[in-house]
Amino acid sequence: MKRISRRGFLASSGAATGLLLRSLATGLPPAFLLNPRASHAQNMAPLQTLILATSSRGDPVNVNCPGSYVQNAQNNGMLAAGDFMLGNTPTRSALVWQQLPEALRSRLAFFHCQTRSAAHPEYASTMGFHGSVKNAAGAGSEMFASMLAELGAEGLGTIQAEPLPLCDEVLTVGGQPLQNLKPSEVKALFTPQEGRLANLNGLRDQTLDALWAPLRNGRAAERAFVDRYARSREQADALGGQLIDLLGDLSDDEDTIDGVNDQIIAAVAMASLNVAPVITIQIPFGGDNHRDTDLSIEAAETTSGVAAIGDLWSRLVTADLQDRVTFAMLNVFGRGLLRNEGGGRNHNRQHATVVAFGAGIAPGVYGGVTPDQIALDIDHRTGAGRAGASIPASESLEAAGKSIARAMGHAQEVIDMRILGGRTVESFLAG
Repeated sequence: MKRISRRGFLASSGAATGLLLRSLATGLPPAFLLNPRASHAQNMAPLQTLILATSSRGDPVNVNCPGSYVQNAQNNGMLAAGDFMLGNTPTRSALVWQQLPEALRSRLAFFHCQTRSAAHPEYASTMGFHGSVKNAAGAGSEMFASMLAELGAEGLGTIQAEPLPLCDEVLTVGGQPLQNLKPSEVKALFTPQEGRLANLNGLRDQTLDALWAPLRNGRAAERAFVDRYARSREQADALGGQLIDLLGDLSDDEDTIDGVNDQIIAAVAMASLNVAPVITIQIPFGGDNHRDTDLSIEAAETTSGVAAIGDLWSRLVTADLQDRVTFAMLNVFGRGLLRNEGGGRNHNRQHATVVAFGAGIAPGVYGGVTPDQIALDIDHRTGAGRAGASIPASESLEAAGKSIARAMGHAQEVIDMRILGGRTVESFLAG
């Protein structure tokens, strides 16, 4: 199937948006609408869309989260800390994490790893796991987000096969940078004209009538596919109103426009519209805090960052996407558990934390960190962090990527070909 490129999608005179609306109206994947007789359309894989929060700032996400409250650590004293259960795992962390809804915490994971990066310009290398992520031929190099997009596009039936960057961080496909899209630009593209999104019923009926004519004498599997996925008129009507609500929440305030809240709103809307298999955003979590002398910025942004994750979950639930979207957060590096001479935190290439949630993810803490601020080796069966375990800490970033990809529904043999090193952590997978 020929896919509409992201630039083509943005620059089109309406063909892509028309396909998008027909997919929304009927519930049928765009791939099927473009070619109803294609053999792959009858076996769409139950894959997950990924919303990836990413940052080249090296936010101190790893400092105040479950698994980081170890001996000698100087966690943020402005954040109340306490013990609680994360799934079946007892843990201690800043209590802001405990305030997330129980339904979210039941699939929330903290994967301690080494990004092996110590400088902001290493961001692109980190996103490709320093050359460990390979292209479709199992060679060259690719970014993790781009790899997952390429693997998931056909099964998800998305409008485009490339990732959709909604934040300022650079994403590449085959080494070529993608153009970033601001949430305000999303609003301009998808703001309904005269109730266009709300009135999906007529478009639904028109599209299904056009489909049924050639399929009436076709194979039974094709007709069964339509019967399985086609929305009812009531579902189409409800979805139209829901999408207007999603887009209507985007900010008009010049001080907050295109910020984290807008990025979350746009990401959920894009996932609802099935535009891209991977969507990237940025959630501030303390930033480059060498000079955050009293750690007040770290405390404030940790609190607001956790709240943003909670808001993302709430919006996914409202859009009925909580079982279809996986979330992960990956920074270029972590921060020191010990404070520097000025009171802030330095870069830490040996310890970072990937935060993730999804229907395929089992809650808990995976790996850990020593009092010397170094990520531990990880047992690939249990996820426990201990010296000498089967996954060396030097391959823990690859292990995190493999585990997330597997939890999203991708085949292990494909993952192992596309990500060299590390191992999938078996206990990370739900069920």
